[in-house]
Amino acid sequence: MRIEITSKSLEMTDSLKDHISKRLVRLKRYFDGVLDFHVVVRVERFVYKFEITLHGQGFDFFSENEAEDLYASFEGAADKMETQVKKLKDKTRRRRSRPSGAMPVGSVEPAEPDDFADET
Repeated sequence: MRIEITSKSLEMTDSLKDHISKRLVRLKRYFDGVLDFHVVVRVERFVYKFEITLHGQGFDFFSENEAEDLYASFEGAADKMETQVKKLKDKTRRRRSRPSGAMPVGSVEPAEPDDFADET
C-alpha cells in the first residue's frame, strides 16, 4: 500500500502525516489487493480542502471535503471514502454469496402440468 500526500500552500507536519496514514490504513481491511492513495491538501482563504483518490484493483474512488478545521476536513473526506469502500465490499460480498442457480427473490416457480388438470 502506498500513500502519497501532496500539499499546496500548506506545510505538512509529521503529526498530520501520521494521522492521515493511520486513518487510510484502516481502509485496507476491506480489500487485500494493492491500494494506492493520493491525498491532496489545499488552503484557500482559511478553508482547508482535502481530496483523496484511491486506486485499487479494478476500481477507483474519489472523495473531497472542505472545512475551516484541518482535521475535520480530512475526517469528512475519509468518511466519504470509507462509505464508498464499504458499499463496494457489500456489493461484492452479496454477489459471491448468491448461488448461481438460485431464483431471484419474488419470482414464482413454474406450475407443473398436473396442477391444471381438466375438471370435465
